[in-house]
Amino acid sequence: MIVLYALLACVPKQKYDTELERALRLESELAESEAAVKALRAEADSIQASLDSERNAMSALAETAEQLDSRAKAQAAQLVELSEKLASMTATNSAQKAAKADLEQLVAELQTKAGEAQSEADAAKERAAKLAADRERLKAEAERLAAEKAKLEQKTAEYDALVGELQGEIDAGQITITELSGKLTVAMSNAILFDSGATTVKPAGQEALAKVAGVLAGVRDREIRVEGHTDNVPVGSGAPYPDNWALSALRASNVVGLLVKGGVDPLNVAAVGYGEHHPATSNDTKEGRAANRRTEIVLVPKLSAAPSK
Repeated sequence: MIVLYALLACVPKQKYDTELERALRLESELAESEAAVKALRAEADSIQASLDSERNAMSALAETAEQLDSRAKAQAAQLVELSEKLASMTATNSAQKAAKADLEQLVAELQTKAGEAQSEADAAKERAAKLAADRERLKAEAERLAAEKAKLEQKTAEYDALVGELQGEIDAGQITITELSGKLTVAMSNAILFDSGATTVKPAGQEALAKVAGVLAGVRDREIRVEGHTDNVPVGSGAPYPDNWALSALRASNVVGLLVKGGVDPLNVAAVGYGEHHPATSNDTKEGRAANRRTEIVLVPKLSAAPSK
């Protein structure tokens, strides 16, 4: 203020008052601008600190990047406004000119830093997007692998119980038990169930089916299908059934009867005859035809009931 009074001491009073008012206004504006620059510098330092923190806290990267982007844009807008304000100021003495020059230089430095901060924010957003995409991809891959592993390793309580009950028949090659993707299959050779061309289950087969029924009696969440299969040798003349299809259906029906007798819910089991049309292997050899003469007890997940209209 001493400098201002000294410079204005020799001018007329009216002009003196005008110049004094303008000088005071300019000095006030410079002070406000300096305060704004300091606030912006503090904001720039805060942004830089956040960027440093972002590098060490990848778990919060996406949120931090959005905050940095918003703050950098706000700072850039404030700097534009401040630059325009400084450009409109007219300093009249050396002290004001020096102060204005210092502020303009500081604003220029902050503009450079603001640009760097925006670049860092943009880079952080890109990293966040890439990391998010990678996480989603890895998550989906992990879920897929877990599902595949579960399918490969799936062994239900029914599977374990059936293997335990029928271990002797399994060891003798009369029964095989498999489970894949929730489908449990007990394949029983007709050698243990039926004599050639017969539909009545043999005693050994009845004993094995009683064991199967004991395990399946409590099953409620899966449907039980008894599927009859034959080889491709035509039935002999005089047989009480017209073809292999009918033979397989009769055998499957008789097996269902024994399972129900052993405690399986009749509402949860069905008989299906496939005849020779679903061979397990080729019918070109004696061994192949023997393998195709089989009865399979299949457990599959129940479909959801259709909604009532």
